Amino acid sequence: MKKSLPLLVVGIIVLSGFGTVAITYDMTHDSPTGGKSEVITMAISPLIIEKSDIDYIEVSFKDTTLYLMNPGQPMLPKVVKTVELPFGVQNVNVNVIPKNVQEYEINGEIRPAPVHFPLIAGKNNVVVKSGKDENVYASNELFPSTWYNYYVGCGLNAVGKRVTHVAIHPYPVRYAPALGSLYVAGGIDIEITYEGPGFNPFPTTCEYDLVVITPSKFASELKRLVDHKNKHGVITILETTEDIYNKYNGVDKPEQIKYFIKDAIETWGVKYVLLVGGLKSLIWARPRDDSNQGTRDWHIPVRYNNFFDHPEHPLGDETFQDPGVISDLYYADIYKEGGGFEDWDPNGDGIFAAWGRPDVENDTGLDFYPDVSLGRLACRNKREVKTVVDKIMKYEQKPADPSWFKKMIVISGDGHLDQEDLDIQWDVNSLLDGEYTIYAQSKNPNAIAGPIDIIHVTLDRSVESLISFNHDDHLKTDSYPFFPIAEITSPSEGNILGDTDFYYELSEGKAYGNEFTGWANLEYIDGIMHIRGKSYDPRPYGNVTDIHVWIENKGGEIVFSEWRNSTEMYYEGEWITGERLLQGRGGALYYMPEDFEKIKIWTSNGELTGQGDVIKALNSGCGFAFFSGHGNPNLWSDHYPGVPGNRGHSQVVGLSNVNVYYGPPPFLPMSRLSNIDKLPVVAVGGCHNSQFNVTLLGTLLDRKNTKSMWTYGSPAPECFSWWLIRLPRRGAIAVLGNTGLGYGVSGKDCTIEGLDGGICIEFFRQYSEEDHHILGEAYSQTLTSYINTYDIENLDHAKTLQQWILLGDPSLMIGGYS
Repeated sequence: MKKSLPLLVVGIIVLSGFGTVAITYDMTHDSPTGGKSEVITMAISPLIIEKSDIDYIEVSFKDTTLYLMNPGQPMLPKVVKTVELPFGVQNVNVNVIPKNVQEYEINGEIRPAPVHFPLIAGKNNVVVKSGKDENVYASNELFPSTWYNYYVGCGLNAVGKRVTHVAIHPYPVRYAPALGSLYVAGGIDIEITYEGPGFNPFPTTCEYDLVVITPSKFASELKRLVDHKNKHGVITILETTEDIYNKYNGVDKPEQIKYFIKDAIETWGVKYVLLVGGLKSLIWARPRDDSNQGTRDWHIPVRYNNFFDHPEHPLGDETFQDPGVISDLYYADIYKEGGGFEDWDPNGDGIFAAWGRPDVENDTGLDFYPDVSLGRLACRNKREVKTVVDKIMKYEQKPADPSWFKKMIVISGDGHLDQEDLDIQWDVNSLLDGEYTIYAQSKNPNAIAGPIDIIHVTLDRSVESLISFNHDDHLKTDSYPFFPIAEITSPSEGNILGDTDFYYELSEGKAYGNEFTGWANLEYIDGIMHIRGKSYDPRPYGNVTDIHVWIENKGGEIVFSEWRNSTEMYYEGEWITGERLLQGRGGALYYMPEDFEKIKIWTSNGELTGQGDVIKALNSGCGFAFFSGHGNPNLWSDHYPGVPGNRGHSQVVGLSNVNVYYGPPPFLPMSRLSNIDKLPVVAVGGCHNSQFNVTLLGTLLDRKNTKSMWTYGSPAPECFSWWLIRLPRRGAIAVLGNTGLGYGVSGKDCTIEGLDGGICIEFFRQYSEEDHHILGEAYSQTLTSYINTYDIENLDHAKTLQQWILLGDPSLMIGGYS
C-alpha cells in the first residue's frame, strides 16, 4: 500500500488517478478443477470526499449512487455487478481481488447510514433512536470486514428465462474509523467459478402461459377469464384447489399448492400464476391457523413468514412489530441455488422463513428470486370474482385511450421530520438579568423571507431555570405553498433562564422523530442556552433554507446574532414520487415516459388537503397512480411539509375505506370514485395497506392492536388495496403494496436506500426504461432488481421484498391489447 499525504476535507476533494469506469471480461473457460470460470476486471471511478455537515464527511464515487448502508454504521460507496449463469449450476464461488490499494487519512468521521423506521399512519408516539454504532466507530479494524459480498439464487431474468443469478457487491472503499484511514482500491478483479448444471427440468416448448388456481366454487365465473386470455394469445388453464390437494403432497396446503406450481413450470412451461381467493368472509374469519399459514378460513391459503424486527431494532417491541406477514412471494420462489426446491424452511424445524424470532433458529440463505410471475385476486365471494373478471376483460380488450392512460398521478407529502439540529448556543454569562426577546427568520435560496418567530424569555439568576418545548408552526400557515418557516422549539414563550442547569431529552413523540434527529432536546448548561428549532421552505422541493436568529434586550439593543446557512429538510414522499434526482436517484416520475402527463397531488403544492382532493384527481382517470406516505389496512395518509405542530396536527388523510374518524363524510370515501373504465395500476407506499387478512369484527375488536390488525378499532372489512380493486368498473385494475410494516429513511437518503420507496420507484423504472409492459413481468423484475442491488442479508430489506405483493393479474397487458 502506498501511504498518501493526509487529507484535509474542505468542500469537495476528488481523488483522481483511478480512471473512468470500465469493465472487461475473460471468456468463460474451464477451470483447473474441472469446472467453469469467468473473470471480470473493473476500473473504479474517482472518489469524492465532501463535507456532509458539522459532524461528518461523505465519500462517494463519481459514477455510482450505490452505498453500503447498514443503519448507524459508516455509509460507504459500493459497486453492484450482476452475472447470469445457467440454471442449476453448482458450487458457485466468487473471489474479488482489489488492485492498486492506496491509504488516505481523513480528518473527520464518515457519516453513519440512516436508521430504518416504519411508515405507520395515525400514531403519534413513533420515536426512533438513532446515532452511530459506537463499537464500529471506536474500532481500528477495517469496515466492512471484507472487500466484497455476493448472493446466489435462481429465478427469472429480464427475458423470462430461468437462470442462476449472481449478485456481487464489491466494496472499493474500506474504513478504519478510529484511525481516520481510508483504503481505496483503484481496480477490482472478480473471478467466478462454478460447476455445470446436472439437469434442465424445463420443457423445450411452452404448453401454457398462465395457470389460474382457485376453489371450484369460483371456477365457472373464471372460465370467462380463461377464454378471454386464450383469445389474446395467453394460453391459459384453470386448476382447482380441490384437485391440487388430491394430487400433491406437502407439509401443509400452501406447500401442496407450491409443489403444483413447480410441476406446472416443469410440465407446461408456465410463466404466470394467478391465485384467485382470499378470506371466506368480510365479517369474521381467522386470519391464521398458526404462525406459518392461514388455511381454514381461506379460499386460497396464505403463507406467513416469521420475520420479527430485530431485538436491537429501535422499534423491536410488541407495539411495533409484525408477528410475521403474508408473503405471496413464497408461491413464486420455487427454486434455490443448484435448482433444488425452495421450501423456505432450510433447517427443517417447521417454522417457515424465520428471522429475528427469539425462540427459533433463523432461516438464513433463502433464495427470494421469483421463478414465476405471480399475483393474487383476493376475492371473498362470487360477486367479487365477477367484478374483477369484468374489469380485466374490459381493460385488456382494446388499447387504452391515451387521453387518460398517459397520465400518472402521484399523491404524497412530508414523510418524516428530518430537521437538522440548529443548536445555536447563546452565552448569557456576561448579560444582566432582565427580559430578552428572541427573533428567528428563515429565507430560501431565492431570498424569499418568511414570518418572524418571536419568543420572550427572562434571565433571572435568583430562581430555578424553567425551559419548555413548543411546536406550534401549524398555526403559522393557512395554505401551501407558503413562505419559509422559522420555528423556535426551545426555549418557549415565558421561559426563565435561572441559576440551575436544565437538560431534558424529549421522548414519546413530543417532537415527532426527536430521538432520530436529536434536534429538539432542551438544554441550558453553564449559562449556555441551546436554541433549537426548525427551518424549512414549505413548497415543492423546498429543501434548503438559511435561518437568522438574533436577540434583543429590553432596550431594543441586539445582544446576539447568528446564522445557520443551508439547513436541509426533505419532504421524503415528494422526492420519492417526483421527477427530480436526489443523491443520483430519481423519484418515480423521473423514470416515466416523456409523453405521460405528470400530476402531483402533494401537500407542499396545496393540492393535497384531504380525501376530496385525491378522489377528484383519480376520477379523471390515469394509467398509473402512486401513493407514498403512511398507511394501515383502512387508510393512506401523509403530512404537511415540515410536519408542523407534530404528527397529530400535520397528518392529512388522503383516502380511506371506512371514514369513521378521519374528517367529514362520506362514510365510505371510495364509493365517490367515478373513474369508470379508466383504471390505473397503483403502487401504495405505506404500512399494511395490502394486508388482506382483515375483517370487520377483527378490526373493530382490536383497538390495542393485540391481534395485529393495525387499524386500532377502526372498521375495515377489507384492506385498502383490495377495496380499490373490487370496486365495480372503477378504482384500480391492480395494486402493489405491503402486507406488513413498510420501512423508510428520513432525509436526503430517501430515494437511494431502497425499502418501501425504493422498491416502488424501481417498478416504474422497470415499466418505462426496461420496457416491461406485462404487469407480472414488471413486478417480478422489480423484485429481482431489488435482490441484486440491496443487502438482502439485512432483515428490513428482506422483509420489504417478501411483503410487497401484487394484487392483480400478473399476465395483464398494461394499457390493453392493440
